[in-house]
Amino acid sequence: MKRKSVYIVAWAALVGGAAALRLAALPPALPDLDAVNFARALTSFDLASQQPHFPGYPVYVFLARAFAATGLGEVAALAAPGLLLGVAAVAGLGAVLRRQVGEAGAFAAAAVVGFAPLAVLQGALPHSDGAGFAALVLALAAALAAAAGKGVGPLAAGMVAGLTLGIRPSYLPALVALPLLFAAGLRLRWIAGLTLGTGLWLAPLVLMVGPARFVEIAGHFLAGHAGEWGGTVIVRPELAERLTWLGFDLGAAGLGLPWSGAVEPARILLALLLGAGAVALVAARQPTSLPLRAALLVALPYGAWAFLGQNLIKARHVLPLLAAAALLVALLPGAVARWRSDLAPAMAGALALLLAVVALPLAREQGRVPTPGAQLVQHVAAALPPAGASYFTGEEARLFERYAPQYRAGRLAGGDELAAAAGRLAQAGVQVYVSSAAPGYERLRPQLEEVARFSTSRLVRAHANPIVLYRYLPAVAGGGELP
Repeated sequence: MKRKSVYIVAWAALVGGAAALRLAALPPALPDLDAVNFARALTSFDLASQQPHFPGYPVYVFLARAFAATGLGEVAALAAPGLLLGVAAVAGLGAVLRRQVGEAGAFAAAAVVGFAPLAVLQGALPHSDGAGFAALVLALAAALAAAAGKGVGPLAAGMVAGLTLGIRPSYLPALVALPLLFAAGLRLRWIAGLTLGTGLWLAPLVLMVGPARFVEIAGHFLAGHAGEWGGTVIVRPELAERLTWLGFDLGAAGLGLPWSGAVEPARILLALLLGAGAVALVAARQPTSLPLRAALLVALPYGAWAFLGQNLIKARHVLPLLAAAALLVALLPGAVARWRSDLAPAMAGALALLLAVVALPLAREQGRVPTPGAQLVQHVAAALPPAGASYFTGEEARLFERYAPQYRAGRLAGGDELAAAAGRLAQAGVQVYVSSAAPGYERLRPQLEEVARFSTSRLVRAHANPIVLYRYLPAVAGGGELP
């Protein structure tokens, strides 16, 4: 009875801690372009106007609108689906895995979902990523339960997966191989459920936009993602650099492991703990289990997609790999228990504690410090005039539209366009400001003077960080370097 009470208290602390960390990480303002697009969709869903951008994320927008209807502000309403689904994912995955890997293994996997730094930070942002990650974890939990014949059927499990795609359609590669988790006779049922769940949001979306217009928007978006701004291997072909970013995203930002500039004791202890568990798992030579198969079926196709087809400068794109990592971590306490049974619960508890220690300061920073883009807008609005000035930046132009529409702020395609526009405006007597986020700003470097610099921890946000605001000085004709 005493042991049961300890488990109840531990699980309550895990679920409550996951909620508390996400609340601490709730940002003070919309952080970026994607968040502004989602905020606009709260009042007017318009795919053609990028409210939000393609593919629309209709299930996420529906959930966020439901929370907005209760009176929540736009940041809280957009973050609420990720927060609440994140808590549900911790409990749901734990409940399923308890039957398959035991109490300690289930607790360890749930701790990764609840306390891993990337899961915490993304679970509090006004984006679809946190909600999508949590929904994916619930879809995996449902699939594991259905494959084991416990509690839910493959049709229902497939429907959960289909609805997950309505939150994050880019997670399709994480689900495409999942039918192989089931016995041959059950695979079609899961696929039917996936089709039905997808149809529940895709059919109304296509009808709302119009089939021809939907195909046109999809074509433009996919072409741009693949070859212009999506950060794919076509845009950034350096494989070593992509591999480094993948390691940073999953290891340092995702699981809280040590990295250059991030070698706190908790990270080192976490690495040692996971390393010891991995050694025990290999030495145990356990038979292939459902969680192991599910982890591989998610990690292999999605890992290839993330490495080749996603922008790895944005760590959120590896969240499905974090879900797969949680399933692998579920196996570690059981492997350790083969050597000493009393070490399994201690390992799971230590893992949860170390993850929380790593995640807490990052959550507090995200909750208190605006993103560099938001800092830029706040600084300009407080210190620089809207009249007689023009501002060139990157995606932050959408933040200007939201928070400081009185300022002339825009984003141009590249350095040649930027140089021409800056020179023309300066000749007309306009004070020109350029940020380091503006595409091709390097073209103007000899003619730029630093005004202010905005940053946050790279572990909180790696892309567009830092952002430097410069004043354009047309009189400087090519000498000197930027400070």
